[in-house]
Amino acid sequence: MKRTFLIAMLVGLCSGAKAQLPADVFREANGHYQEGRYPEAKAAYESILANGNESAALYLNLGNTSFRMGDAARAILNYERGLRLAPGDEDLLFNLDLVSMSTVDRIVPAPRLFIWEYWDGIKGVFSLPGVFWSAYAVWVMTFAFLSLLMFASSFPIRRLALIGSIGMGVLFVLLLTVGVSRVADLSRTDQAVIMSSLVSVKNAPDNRSTDAFVLHAGARVQITDNVGGWVQIRLADGKVGWVEGGVAEVI
Repeated sequence: MKRTFLIAMLVGLCSGAKAQLPADVFREANGHYQEGRYPEAKAAYESILANGNESAALYLNLGNTSFRMGDAARAILNYERGLRLAPGDEDLLFNLDLVSMSTVDRIVPAPRLFIWEYWDGIKGVFSLPGVFWSAYAVWVMTFAFLSLLMFASSFPIRRLALIGSIGMGVLFVLLLTVGVSRVADLSRTDQAVIMSSLVSVKNAPDNRSTDAFVLHAGARVQITDNVGGWVQIRLADGKVGWVEGGVAEVI
């Protein structure tokens, strides 16, 4: 029994020694990409994702590889997934805009209240770890000001401590709200990208229903309902219709 256990341990150690770290696979995939071996690069990048590792840089490179392979829809999907992790990433935003220009559909978003644009801009400044580390630092500063308020002997210092603690408290609440909103964004399952080259969007969840409009690969949609394998989608311009679930992939 002991001998069997020892052999199992040795096999496990040998397997572990041969296993590549995600960073090594990432460098290997980058090498494939630079040499123009895009299918190999794509497989390597996707193997990292399959092992539960993700990053904005990984989605950026996978999106670039997909575009090089002529799959603009999957490139858009990966750029969008990267932007969920790093909303303000300039490379992701630039490449997303560039690839979107190659798609067929031109969907003009309906006007939004300016406050929501500002809110999206604030959220885009922070990554999820960044916002919570910032909130932690502000929380510590809040307690430092409160301690100074309690133990300071002179009135000017106590007044400064009071103002500082109020300001830090407001900033902490704002950062916490941003953090909660970022978590909600990451857990959303209602945003998707059309993957099929041509899709007839129906007025009802039935193949016999009349066509409402058509969409092409790369169009971004919001999923609002699902019935028996069909999903109801809404476009940024407000149009609504039904498509079969397999034609769109969740971001």
